Amino acid sequence: MNPSEKGWLRGFLEARKESFLHNIKEQVRGQNPDQSFYGLIQPTGIMYGYPVDTVEKEHQASWHNSDKVKVILLDTFINIAELYSEGGADDYWQLMEDVMNSVNRFYNGVYPEIATSSTNWLGRKIDTFALTEKILEKRIDIAFKKSSGNFWAEFFYHTQLFLDVYIFSQWSHTTQDQVLTDFFREEKVDLSYTSVKVMAAAAHANKKVETEEQKLFQHFIENSAFPVEKRRVAQEYFIHGLGIQDIPVEPTDSWIIRKFFLELAILTIWSDKKVDDIEIEFLQGFNKSLGFSDDDFDHSMIAVEGFVLQNWHQLDSLQDKKEFAEVSDEYVLRISRVVEKYRNRITKGITEDIDLLTVIKSGVSAELNDVEKEIIKDKLIALLKEIPSFRVIALPNDFLTFNILLRIIPKDIMKDVLQST
Repeated sequence: MNPSEKGWLRGFLEARKESFLHNIKEQVRGQNPDQSFYGLIQPTGIMYGYPVDTVEKEHQASWHNSDKVKVILLDTFINIAELYSEGGADDYWQLMEDVMNSVNRFYNGVYPEIATSSTNWLGRKIDTFALTEKILEKRIDIAFKKSSGNFWAEFFYHTQLFLDVYIFSQWSHTTQDQVLTDFFREEKVDLSYTSVKVMAAAAHANKKVETEEQKLFQHFIENSAFPVEKRRVAQEYFIHGLGIQDIPVEPTDSWIIRKFFLELAILTIWSDKKVDDIEIEFLQGFNKSLGFSDDDFDHSMIAVEGFVLQNWHQLDSLQDKKEFAEVSDEYVLRISRVVEKYRNRITKGITEDIDLLTVIKSGVSAELNDVEKEIIKDKLIALLKEIPSFRVIALPNDFLTFNILLRIIPKDIMKDVLQST
């Protein structure tokens, strides 16, 4: 399957058929639908402006970045439809056609700038899947052409793909009429504009915005789709900044959109330079204004840092701004603090896992081999995933090596387990 060629969508759906309906609701296990939505979309990177994870992992290395993003976006739409579905589907292809029809109507109604006729110039109906290919191509072209290699513009336009998915999840549960279509169209603009405010406030958190960054922001604003007056005001935001109280997000807004704006602020600050105390104070204040707890803040920091560590080799633009050792040390300290709160659960999990306990005991009298270390690694990660804080966060499995996990799991836990068995 080559996403650059016509007909790629059918090939993707054919490859995806085998894994469809492997109970995605169980995989994400959120405490509510919003958290399940987050658990589904967070690992893909769409929320962070860095889509990286596709079903076709073995092929994606040879794809152009825009093609990869196109496939991720399509796959996410399908996952969202599955997440909110009432059950399985006897006819896979009919279900896929229904989902694609829904995606096509959504973009034609809510994103009129990429509206695409369902008939050709002879008046003949275009195949549903072929029409979806055209619409997705137009949508991704907007995200990539407007960024023009500009770090901040690329960051912004790619995060807006998350808003596509978020609004689609709302839109698909309504009876689509013109009034609702106009509402969602306005919501798209409002949420996009709020994203600008969040980025501007976060960028000014330490009162230092370099001249180069101001030029990048200016380029970004000038190439936005905002009306002239909104562009002018947005430019003022990026020049002078704004306060948390000027960001129109309330604790009563949906959990997932508040989470998105919090993590957008975190990554804006995080990707710029080393996070200093005044920036942490800003983020904690913003977190509080959103109605989140201190634990929620830690979880979002872990989610952002863990995502970056897992995909470090793919995030070239971030590598220029942060050192891997610095990121990893911050992450280890942060995740260790959460694990400490659940030490009893971790101790109980190790004690009750006979296979894990056996391998750990063997390491007392002899050096563990690579296979044994891998067993311990996999089982400890599985225990971490049972901690409520990590159930909807993608843990960076590649980063969490045996040695890193020994830094994260309190040393006295292993000692207590060995002494009590």
